[in-house]
Amino acid sequence: MPESPRWLVSKDRDDEAFAALVKYHSEGDAESILVKAEMAQIKSTIKLELGMKKQSWADMVRSSGMRRRVFIAGMLGLFTQMSGNTLLSYYSGLLFEMMGYTSQYAKTRINLANACWSLLVGTGIALVVGRFKRRHMFMLSAGLMCLVFIAMTVSFEQLREAKNAKVTNGAAGIAALFFYFAYAPCYSIGNNALTYSKSTKNLIASNFFSIANTW
Repeated sequence: MPESPRWLVSKDRDDEAFAALVKYHSEGDAESILVKAEMAQIKSTIKLELGMKKQSWADMVRSSGMRRRVFIAGMLGLFTQMSGNTLLSYYSGLLFEMMGYTSQYAKTRINLANACWSLLVGTGIALVVGRFKRRHMFMLSAGLMCLVFIAMTVSFEQLREAKNAKVTNGAAGIAALFFYFAYAPCYSIGNNALTYSKSTKNLIASNFFSIANTW
């Protein structure tokens, strides 16, 4: 079998690499646009990798712009973990019991419904969130999550008072369940696809500017 075209290019044996691509990717057509595009992509990738090898971790914080990008990328991950989604996941059983849903059957149905709901709203919002300003969407998400948690806190406080008084507060239970489901779209607006695309963009930009400065 022939050597990898990528390895051949890395050894400055471009003609052999091109011949291999022509033979296996274009059925012998040396004028194939696909083969020419692949050659250009291989060369540019290797050039970027060589530039990356000259970098160090210190380059990520060497300039103010780089520090800002790294800070934003790190804080996005931190705030995503502090958004409260794990709180609702870990203590869902306790929350359901406070709402009045004590059977395993009821808890399973609510968990399944919430998982399907989260998938729907997460997918839908991910498709449209890129049309708006990222900063606005992050702040909107944080504000809405704050309001949802305030409403949930009030609802559960009313449920606790009702339990202590040995009475049933159906309205508070319904409100708590409603805001439990309302959390998913509020979270997805800023902390779903937008978080990872923003973090990736910041890190890619940091690497790009670092390589550019080296060149």
